[in-house]
Amino acid sequence: MAAISPPKTHRNQVTVFEEPPELGAQPSDFKIELANLVDQESNQPRKTRLKVMDGPYLIIGFDTEFKTPEYHVSRDDIDSGNAKFRVLSYQFHAKTSDGIEWQGINCTQGEERLTLAEFLVFVLGKGTQEIGASRFPTTIFLVGHFTRADIPAFADFKELQNVMSAVRNTFLSIDTHMMINIKDSTGNIIQLRVILRDTMLLTPQASKSLKGIGKLVGFEKLQLHPDPKTHKNWITRMDWVRQHHWESYKAYALMDATICLRYIEKIIEQYENVTGKKKVPVTLTSIGVDLLLKHWKEDLHQDHLELIGKEKPQGGYFDKNKGYYVKFKDPVAIEELSHYLQFITESYHGGRNEQYWFGPGIEDSWIDIDLSSAYPTAMSIIGTPDWRAIRDTKKLEDFTATTLGFAWVDFEFPKNVRYPCLPVRTSHGLIFPMKGACYCAAPELIAAQELGAKIKIRKGVVIPTDPTQKIFMGFIRDCVKKRNEAGSKTLEGLFWKEISNSTYGKTAQGLMKKRVYDMRDKATKPLPASEITNPCYASFITSFVRALLGEIMNRIPSRYQVFSCTTDGFLTNLPENQIPNVIRGQLANIFLNSRKELTGSNEIVEIKHKIKQPLGWRTRGQATLKPNHDTIPEEQRFVLAKGGIFTPPEAEDNEEQNQSILNLFFDRQIDSVIRVESLLGIRDIVEHDADAVAKVVSKRLSMEYDWKRQPTHVGTSNEYNHVYFDTQPWSNVDQFDKVRELWDERLKNNPICLKSVNDFNNLADFIECNSHPNQAGRYMKRKQPDIARLKQLLCSAWQDSKAGLKKGVPKTANEFADLLTKYGVPTKRSDVENGAKRSFLDHMHTCPPTDRVKEILENLKSEFPKLRIQQFLYKNTQRESVTLRPRMGDTQSCG
Repeated sequence: MAAISPPKTHRNQVTVFEEPPELGAQPSDFKIELANLVDQESNQPRKTRLKVMDGPYLIIGFDTEFKTPEYHVSRDDIDSGNAKFRVLSYQFHAKTSDGIEWQGINCTQGEERLTLAEFLVFVLGKGTQEIGASRFPTTIFLVGHFTRADIPAFADFKELQNVMSAVRNTFLSIDTHMMINIKDSTGNIIQLRVILRDTMLLTPQASKSLKGIGKLVGFEKLQLHPDPKTHKNWITRMDWVRQHHWESYKAYALMDATICLRYIEKIIEQYENVTGKKKVPVTLTSIGVDLLLKHWKEDLHQDHLELIGKEKPQGGYFDKNKGYYVKFKDPVAIEELSHYLQFITESYHGGRNEQYWFGPGIEDSWIDIDLSSAYPTAMSIIGTPDWRAIRDTKKLEDFTATTLGFAWVDFEFPKNVRYPCLPVRTSHGLIFPMKGACYCAAPELIAAQELGAKIKIRKGVVIPTDPTQKIFMGFIRDCVKKRNEAGSKTLEGLFWKEISNSTYGKTAQGLMKKRVYDMRDKATKPLPASEITNPCYASFITSFVRALLGEIMNRIPSRYQVFSCTTDGFLTNLPENQIPNVIRGQLANIFLNSRKELTGSNEIVEIKHKIKQPLGWRTRGQATLKPNHDTIPEEQRFVLAKGGIFTPPEAEDNEEQNQSILNLFFDRQIDSVIRVESLLGIRDIVEHDADAVAKVVSKRLSMEYDWKRQPTHVGTSNEYNHVYFDTQPWSNVDQFDKVRELWDERLKNNPICLKSVNDFNNLADFIECNSHPNQAGRYMKRKQPDIARLKQLLCSAWQDSKAGLKKGVPKTANEFADLLTKYGVPTKRSDVENGAKRSFLDHMHTCPPTDRVKEILENLKSEFPKLRIQQFLYKNTQRESVTLRPRMGDTQSCG
């Protein structure tokens, strides 16, 4: 880790403009003295001071306004250190722990910037001057909203980097504070301890914007102008607004700082109410972990290390630097469990995400069904584990739907199963083939058995649990109860929803070796485990949700379709009144019982959207062709999952964004690109001393299918003049891997857009021609490879008088070439003569059976009645090559 330099000493006086200098304003002087400040206990360890607020403190809600460049910065601008905006003002709203508050704004002149120390002198000096207060705390919580944009605006940003951390692409303090030393008029050193927080990390998903959290605390973010279009225009011209509409500018800027202050006050209050401690937490998920640990200790009377399969280490070592014996501190896995952790981690996968239909769907009544609180409910099923009784087993009967059991299995589903439920990991995410081998948890084994799958356990392990003491149930139930009491749309209600929904993620933190940027060492490092990370819990929870989705979808009658599946829900044209019929399986009943225990409700699913006609292209890529304009809430009328595609900023609401996506899909070409506008990330800001300015990257538009399933029932939508196809599961993962490999090769060398049946057939021919597993496939990379191979075989067969052909009929090589050309195989005399160089018997059965190949051979039988067609084609299309076309005799619909 980079060494942290001793803090510099700063002046105790600053001169600033409180109104725009271009309006003739005169600067004001502000200063602070040690006598103005009250020191919190300074002999506490540094980390301890971050964990609790046990003395006087000051909260400063702050914000900056700036003018971004008129152009989008380039890579050269970033690398050369010119990715900068012009800071227009720093504004704050401050409040001490005993209730004294004030606010202020500083307008910059030209390109000048304040250091953090100068800003703090301004804040404290303004308080001394304006309200006559004589004693201010030296422990300061500096709170912004999206600090990635505001912190780089300080002139000494580079010096601050060693005492800040990067979390979720923004700046804050985690394990240390920023020490700001200021020398007063008498030579005394004032030590300000500054802890940085970002309200974005403390905000429910539904209200991430500053406008959203303002509504939650009753302070509406202001508009610069009553007309929305004028307001949007002015936002891009804040330098002009400062000069020509100063009062509007000032009110707007100060309100942003006020919202940060009011929101963090609510979070502090909420945290104290539920934990009994006063603290400014880092993230909402960190609050969830604190509450869960409190529940385990106070309600279950359990040691939290024991519940996550760990224990305090024994022994220690002699530290040469310290000169004495040091005990080991970091908890270690319980020994009996430790031997299985890597194996169990292999069974942890993410959510089930699949697109079952490509292109325009059928017009019908479609409903978007979600499992109710899927992950919290699945968590609540887990009983208290007996880690030391962990054991190996290969018996399927040892795995129940609620067992903490994990296995490596071989499997094969019956041919009539539409949605196999055992996950196979690939470099392109999970797929769910008909047969193969995979690592999974007990719930998916139960779902697979319900579907009639043949399963052989290669290696399995189970951990006994006590179902009468469910370790997450009380915690989740308390969250649900408090959310209901507060009201689902209130800050408190959203707080409790976020706590219950996000805590699952902490059980999986650090398992998949995700890397995060360390701004001190300027390198990416593995994301560390959380205090409740446990692969057994993470694997079971995600397995149960995937398995339950599989159970429900496979109970939907075949006359109905499932259009797509995303994590905890799916889009289907199943009539609403038939939903009860598909949620009666074993896993659904367990989920229902858990919901009853949590909420008292009998509902396990909820309808999020209702539409008339969907459009789909890939995993997490769906839009609405025809919305439902019935008497339903407006937010339910559009299904829109953009699949990572950025819509233009002028498309603000769902309907506008949906239309933008539809235009992109139907108008796309092989060279279509989209301009993705985003703010510079942490790495660029830190390593190139940049600001959070906009950059634009041109990306190839990706709205083609991802091939996680095999196409079937290919057709054309007459209304939209676009190809569509239904899908079925791949037989095995090798088929998927080969198709993706060839698809990526095709995109690289000869891109294609799937917009017509002809486009699809051309791609299918390419896949079939180039997926032959033996050396016959090595000549298949040319244009129309199936026809080229057929030509070779026909010429060899004619020369060798094989497969129903006879040399001399027709009489000459030139006549035979003309005949082949007539039937769609462009051939020259030299091609026929070269056929003598290859033995037909050595090369028979090497032509892919594409539709056009089979048509040409059938037509040639009119000239050569004894032509033995099968000697030219692959013996077994399923074994010899991969096809995008349905398996013969095994065609099925996706719904």
